[in-house]
Amino acid sequence: MSSPTARPNQVAGLRVDLRFWRWPLARLLRRAAVGYLVVWVLSPPLAYGQGWRIAALVATGVWLLLELRAARSVLLRPGWPVIGAFGFVLYTAGVEWTVPDSAGITYHFQVWIMLFFLLVGESLARGRDDDAQFYFWLVLLVLPVWSLATLRGIETISQDVARSISRSSAEARELSARGIGGYGFVYAVLLSLPFLYQLVLRARASGIGRAGWWRVGRGLLALNAVLGSLLVIRAGYSIALALAGSALALVMLARSRRPLPLAMSVCVSGLLILVLGSLVQPALGTLQDVAAGTEYAAKVRDVRSSLAKGESTGTVDGRAERYQRSLELVMEHPVAGTLAFDPVGKHSAILDRFAQYGILIGLLFLGLLCYLPWRAVRDRRVPVGLALAFLVVAFGFPLLDTIFMAWGLLLFVFSRGAMAVMGIPLDRRRSPLVPSAGMQDASASRVAGPGHSHWTEGRHGHG
Repeated sequence: MSSPTARPNQVAGLRVDLRFWRWPLARLLRRAAVGYLVVWVLSPPLAYGQGWRIAALVATGVWLLLELRAARSVLLRPGWPVIGAFGFVLYTAGVEWTVPDSAGITYHFQVWIMLFFLLVGESLARGRDDDAQFYFWLVLLVLPVWSLATLRGIETISQDVARSISRSSAEARELSARGIGGYGFVYAVLLSLPFLYQLVLRARASGIGRAGWWRVGRGLLALNAVLGSLLVIRAGYSIALALAGSALALVMLARSRRPLPLAMSVCVSGLLILVLGSLVQPALGTLQDVAAGTEYAAKVRDVRSSLAKGESTGTVDGRAERYQRSLELVMEHPVAGTLAFDPVGKHSAILDRFAQYGILIGLLFLGLLCYLPWRAVRDRRVPVGLALAFLVVAFGFPLLDTIFMAWGLLLFVFSRGAMAVMGIPLDRRRSPLVPSAGMQDASASRVAGPGHSHWTEGRHGHG
């Protein structure tokens, strides 16, 4: 901090204005800007309405201006993900300008906004752990509100109500105004589940303390985990259910980075998902018979119906045909792609980019989606089960379906907030032993009772 004595040729008011960019007000504005964007992308009632979108544009501009003046700015000193994101946006905008088709430029907005959150995440990774934790808890405050509203819509309106919001329409506007989330909201919740499972089911291993406000924090984590799991089950998306089950199995079973135990845990997780997938419908049928004549019979029947819809809607044959179409276009136009969006399969964010833009741009897009989960897999400070679950969901969904702007929030911002809460420094230049509040509380619990062990011991010593 600079001396309170001003230089002879310096006006005191000017010193205050200059410090605005470095200290509390700038930080407050940064959090307010990203905080609004968090609420905007996760809240169905804000999906439509010109005023909300203008406010989001202003918030984006405010954040970019503050980032330009920030120390270690990702805009002035970018890493390869930031350069790649700008390159992808400029290239796709240029292609859309020169080769317009029926999709229009609005088709790209979801992906471009998703990549804006990449910039935010890279900025957080330069030592802004407190900001990352703020956004993490803000997401967890917002998600239960609309998860409950969506679950209520599934119960009172239709079991496939989330599918009704897949496309913009008068019905979608009406349902969104009632707080019901579509497939984008459901899959955003899905991407939060690996971290929630880790923090709830393996709290001690995640550096979650027991003192003070952590009791409230653990309750909020558990609430989100339960509501998120129920939403994935009731929404009727079979892909989401399979990925959530895989994430849960990996978090619980994969605990060692040694090659043999890791391979065994991954194989057991995959086998467990296959077995449960084949047994869930018969088990629910038996449960429905047992609950016959009670109020729970209808609930079990609704769950069975949701799972059946997930398996039948968008059948395997239909998906496979769309994936094959994109793959064939990649083989026919490997260098530049088709450039037009109309011919591609439109059912895989990754394959569609390879088909439309060619192998090089497709690899760039794949790298932007997967570099952070892959870093987590390679980082020995991150629990291996969480890292694998993060990679499976972050790669599996874009490979099998289209993506949206909220995906970037969970992928690049929420995930870093979870790491910061677990006491893993976001700035890789810092010592991994720098404790966060959660790690300090957990350490205090260890001192109080010898039976508690801190997870960093295992990650540094035993893998």
